[in-house]
Amino acid sequence: MEIKYSISLDGSELKLITSSDEGFDGRDSIYLENILGFEENEDGQLILISSIDEISKVSSEVLDYFISKHQDIDVKGELKELIAKQESKERDLELSIEAGIRLKNSPALELDIPGFTRTLKPYQIPAVAHMVGIGNSANFSVPGSGKTTITLAAYSILKDRDEVNKIMIVAPRAAFMSWEEEYNGCFGKVPVSVRISGPIKERKKLHKEAENADFIIMSYQMVTNDKEWVAKFLTSNKVLLILDESHYIKRLQGGAWSSTLISLAPFATRRIILTGTPVPNSLEDLWSQINFLWPNTDILGTSDSYKDRINSDKDAQSSIRDELRPLFWRIPKSKLKLRTPKIHRIPVKMKPVQKAIYDAIAVKVLSELERVPVERQRLRNWRRARTIRLLQIASNPGLLAQFSYEFEVPPMNSTGLSVTELIENYPNFETPPKLELTMKLAKEILDRGEKVLIWTSFVHNIKTLENLFAEYKPRLVYGEIPKDDNEDEFHNREKMIREFKESNKFNLLIANPSACAESVSLHKVCHHAIYVDRTFNCAQFTQSLDRIHRIGLDPDEQIHYYFLMAKDSIDDVIDDRLKEKQKRMFEILEDDFALLNLDSSIHDMSEASEEEADFNRVIDQLRRLYGN
Repeated sequence: MEIKYSISLDGSELKLITSSDEGFDGRDSIYLENILGFEENEDGQLILISSIDEISKVSSEVLDYFISKHQDIDVKGELKELIAKQESKERDLELSIEAGIRLKNSPALELDIPGFTRTLKPYQIPAVAHMVGIGNSANFSVPGSGKTTITLAAYSILKDRDEVNKIMIVAPRAAFMSWEEEYNGCFGKVPVSVRISGPIKERKKLHKEAENADFIIMSYQMVTNDKEWVAKFLTSNKVLLILDESHYIKRLQGGAWSSTLISLAPFATRRIILTGTPVPNSLEDLWSQINFLWPNTDILGTSDSYKDRINSDKDAQSSIRDELRPLFWRIPKSKLKLRTPKIHRIPVKMKPVQKAIYDAIAVKVLSELERVPVERQRLRNWRRARTIRLLQIASNPGLLAQFSYEFEVPPMNSTGLSVTELIENYPNFETPPKLELTMKLAKEILDRGEKVLIWTSFVHNIKTLENLFAEYKPRLVYGEIPKDDNEDEFHNREKMIREFKESNKFNLLIANPSACAESVSLHKVCHHAIYVDRTFNCAQFTQSLDRIHRIGLDPDEQIHYYFLMAKDSIDDVIDDRLKEKQKRMFEILEDDFALLNLDSSIHDMSEASEEEADFNRVIDQLRRLYGN
């Protein structure tokens, strides 16, 4: 029987031809042109110009269409190979799902890991087996559970099998040092590594060095900048490509990082994503991460169809979780079996001038409620500014006269307030009681020869504390400090953290949660953390707690947190709201799949969906204390 239809690929053109004198059937044309996007040329051929990835999908849809009509179609040339590759990818996904189900139903109890010197925790062993056993895997374990160790163990096994010969990590800059330290801890040796960073001229030299390295690490921004080199490197080597904190590519549409990494994914031999928060804001955040693992498959459909699904299907969360369950591993908080930290909530009475300023600003906020902005973004900015003002006063009223770079809030304009002079000259009147108590607590610990971590959300506080603790030579980590040796060889965050961890000369670290709450492990040297102030951002708060409370602590080591709270202030509201959010968060963390916000954006004081609730609780407290 004569085959009436043929389909072929010519560069980026997908050509669909019919030998019928009458051309394509009307119903065929409607489907092929209106649904799949073909256009008829002057020769009566249907042409579709698109990317290779899209052509592969469209070709499969064309074949399925003609098969459903019991019509044969001739697939020609390189298109036949492309379709075969696509079918192979789909088969690999099917096999990985089968393996994932098997490994979850019967978790591994022991593993032989060549060259590995670190002893895995019992709950880490099945996670490694899962990572090795499926083609491309995700680990969504809670912060502090050892995702880096698990990944390096999997890499050791894959390398011994000659499935991969290099490891490339894409991570936030703050994580670079941690990966290098963990490699040393896992293998007992320093890796032959290259950090790809710096200006283009310097990076080109590093590209050459990477050919002789087995451990390459670069930021999400650098991958985007060096996309062509990364593609060539992945093609010419057997690379295990890892995205650490993979929620950085969460954007469903329009994100440069996500589109770059999804396009690069097919060139890697194996792929892994790591994050404790796979869905920081909504289920939309999951699509890019999963499509990096399994590009050019229909695992979650197109971005548009996926978005329609989660917006229209009320059971989308549970159904997506069930579909993906074989492909990810999650270690919940309860598995870590860490000793419960001791929390010291310390009430601090405001001094007279501080109290006068707080009362004046609180009454002013209440009086402004009748004239709040209507436009959504202006209203959000208005709420944030008022909330930050109260937080600043409770922490250190001297902050009101400073530009808040952390939250992009200008100095307080106190025109018309009777406390103008008090605000402008506050440091001349009194020392903030929280800073006095911080000095007392920290010095007691430091004088015992122990290390202390002090957290504050405001850079001006960090600089003030630096002066107050000058004799202890405090190490500092905040946004203005250069990140590593490439930015400043002698003065950078990595050097500060390394000195704090390794030297008895530097026992005090003062940090901003937005710059140090993620990807830094301090638990082996520091067991005391003092919080001068906290915001409503439960994400950053929880991550900051995890810096000193994580795997590796001895059972008899006690962690201490000191929360300084100004009496009858916003601090009480923040404490209550953080406890509520943590309770919900920890309940979710015990689930096999979490929907929570652990996004560390410094522009959000809390989860966006809860900002209004946070502010309303502040207003409720102000009304109780001040009337109105």
